[in-house]
Amino acid sequence: MSFAKTPHDKEKDKIHPGQESTPETHHKNHDKSPIKDQDKDLEDFFEDDIKEIPLEGDSGELDDFFSDDKIRPDINETLDSQPSSDKTSYFFNGNIKLKTGYRFNYDSQGNRTTDHSGLSDTKAEIDLEFGSKVFESWDLFISGSAFYNLAYEFNGRNNYTEKFLEENEKELELDKLFIRGSLNKVLDIKIGRQIVVWGKSDNIRVTDILNPLDLREPGMTDIEDLRLPVFMTRFDYYFFNLSLSAFVIHEHRSHKTPVFGSSYFYFPNALPDESDISTRFENTEFALSLSGTFPGFDISFYLADIYDDSSYLNADNQKLNQRISMAGLAANKVHGNFLYKAEIAFFNDIRLSAFPQNGVPVENLQDYSRADFLVGIEYSGFKDTSLSFEMADKWMTNYDYGAQNSGINEHMVQYALRVSRTFLHEVLDLTILTSLYGKSADDGGFIRTQGTYDLSDEISITLGAIFYKSGSHALLRKIGENDAIFSSITYGF
Repeated sequence: MSFAKTPHDKEKDKIHPGQESTPETHHKNHDKSPIKDQDKDLEDFFEDDIKEIPLEGDSGELDDFFSDDKIRPDINETLDSQPSSDKTSYFFNGNIKLKTGYRFNYDSQGNRTTDHSGLSDTKAEIDLEFGSKVFESWDLFISGSAFYNLAYEFNGRNNYTEKFLEENEKELELDKLFIRGSLNKVLDIKIGRQIVVWGKSDNIRVTDILNPLDLREPGMTDIEDLRLPVFMTRFDYYFFNLSLSAFVIHEHRSHKTPVFGSSYFYFPNALPDESDISTRFENTEFALSLSGTFPGFDISFYLADIYDDSSYLNADNQKLNQRISMAGLAANKVHGNFLYKAEIAFFNDIRLSAFPQNGVPVENLQDYSRADFLVGIEYSGFKDTSLSFEMADKWMTNYDYGAQNSGINEHMVQYALRVSRTFLHEVLDLTILTSLYGKSADDGGFIRTQGTYDLSDEISITLGAIFYKSGSHALLRKIGENDAIFSSITYGF
């Protein structure tokens, strides 16, 4: 069976100008998973992110990009509209992936903790999803994942650090676990581990701050597949063509970053483990968003009082997370085959790591402020092709000697260029993503190219290569020798 989208569905659908925002076009352009069409429709129903509500009546060409037929379709209506053979109140699906990787440019003779040249991945992964309607207007969603990487066994486990194996050899995760429903005709609630997408960018994070990322292998995966769910309570209130969302975040998770012994780790020695933030009420995080869709454009406003997902080191070599505040907005504008994007965010109370002075670590007690800006454009006027370009500048507004000694640049400029094209009636999907840092695009980054071919509705294969360039950005300091080729075969059910 399949479900229509509800207002829970998406605050940030990935829309291509010139196409209607239907589940079919959404999947054709952005989701090449081999899970069956029926299951993909169910995925649409249980999607995490709130959908922006369209104007009633004729709101112009933007309706083709941001609206469904109804603001809040009734679940029972959707169920009743299905053929009797398709009627069910639950679904279970997932995929199994076998992945390989080979680094061909790694200098194994250098001053290295670990030799990462050659075989880097022989990984088996599984992702499972279960969704069920539990009451008339309530549903439950659970997802989990696991992987095991045999490459380290083949290469000799004693060649790797204990911390690296702990973080990269195997993993078992409960990803999403939430229940949601309608309290009345205009108010919804969603409780549990979930993902919330803020902003309009597909490649650079500016206002998208509520979920941390898995950054253990920078550049290998798109942002949409890197977000880590956190436990929160969410309220969505609908009025006119607006949606007001309130978030009470009960769990803090930091970014998953490279650890000592990783080929991406940039410090000479291991870092301390992160100090856990307790779940006491005073550590609860809060956020608000107000979103609306209008003729020709849509816009969202954001406020947040949260812990920074990026930790810092104090003078006692403790890894801590600072509480920060954020205010921002994001907007889309459609014009013909073009989609224009803009985001801006202001952050306060950022804390930076201690810096060495005469061989002694000195605490940086300054609370810093930062202004982040992004502009982007997406074009889909070519058949079966999507082109997008985004540029962002993260500006430390009260930059000083302490920030410089902490290894922070006053401006961190990033560019992202993505080219995607489908062939053979959308059986073959090719993507090239370039992400570069620095005002002149000369401060590190990567180029990733990959192709995915659907052998059948259930099975797909992927081949690709990634090329890195080292830079001053923290995650790029030791990245230049990680050039690799990779492949995977995925079975969806």
